[in-house]
Parts: sequence; structure tokens; C-alpha cells
Amino acid sequence: MENPKKGIQKYHLWLLFFFTIFMGTFSMIVWTVKSAVETPVYEDRSFMTSYHDVDDNFNKMMLENHNFNTRYSTKVTINGRTVGMEVSDILYGQRSLEKKSTNQEMLLFGDNRISVTITDKNSNSAVSDANISFQITRAIEDMHDINLNSFKFEADSYSSLAKIDIRGNWNIIGRVQVGEDRGYLYIKTSTKK
Repeated sequence: MENPKKGIQKYHLWLLFFFTIFMGTFSMIVWTVKSAVETPVYEDRSFMTSYHDVDDNFNKMMLENHNFNTRYSTKVTINGRTVGMEVSDILYGQRSLEKKSTNQEMLLFGDNRISVTITDKNSNSAVSDANISFQITRAIEDMHDINLNSFKFEADSYSSLAKIDIRGNWNIIGRVQVGEDRGYLYIKTSTKK
């Protein structure tokens, strides 16, 4: 009769090696899934609507913006710098803005004054019944969003204040509606250093 071998056999070491590799791989998969579930997800709200709506209606929105700019002259003044109802910054990534965009460092750390002047090109008179909504948001999170829906109309201009409490890159999104006409604003900017 043969004597069974005592102790660790060679195949026991191989089983232990493969079990260790399997458990290490499995634990990395569990960690990856757990990390992905815990990471906050922020929905893109460009043009103050869901990205699904923007995807479905982007051409219509750009046509509405063109028609709005044809009918109305709009001046959006942010801390003394004036722009129109433009959306050209949406084409650029944050890194290329320094070379392509003139809208850098429009916001100040602290109080910011925003005014909107809308003039009807046919009658050359100020529009006093516009519905204006602006949002100042960070591209990476929505916890610091500033919604500006109560613009005060005085002296042919709408005005509002926004307080910026974090330095960095910001998007200024706006929608102006006069009757059925809509204009859009999308500016990528930053706070002054």
C-alpha cells in the first residue's frame, strides 16, 4: 500500500495562485462598479433645457435665434462688456477658448451686474415685455448654478445681479422671449484672477 504524501503539493500552489488572481480581479470589478455608482452625474442643461431636447431641436433653436436677431437688436452687458445674443462659444472646448473667444474673464469674483437691452428694429423702440431667463453655471457641476429669472425693467433696460463665490470657468446661458420670438445666449467665460 502506498503512503499518501503529506504537505502542500505543487497543484495546491497553482490553485492558490489562480484563486488569488481571480479574487484580485473580482475585487477590482466590484470596486469599479461601486465607484461608478457613487460618482455624481450632472445632466447637461445647455439652453436651459434637457440635452435630449437640444439634440432634437438644435437646428430649430439656431433658426429661432437667427430670426430673433433679425427682428431685435439685443445688447447683453456683463460687468461693462457688451455682447449680442450669440451662441458661437458652444463650438469651442474650454482650452481653445483662449485663442478663439473674446468672452474670457467676463465675470468677477463677488457681485456681477447683468443688463439686457432689447430694441425692436422695425419701430426702433425698447421692448418692455420680454421674458428673460439666465443661468450662470459651472461646466462640471450644478450645485453652484445661479438662476436669474427676475430681471427688473428700468430706463429701457432689464437688469439683475449675480454673486459668484467660486473662481474658475463658467457658462452663461440665456433665453430671451418676446411674444413667440426666442433668442439664445451661450457664453463660456471665467472669473477674473
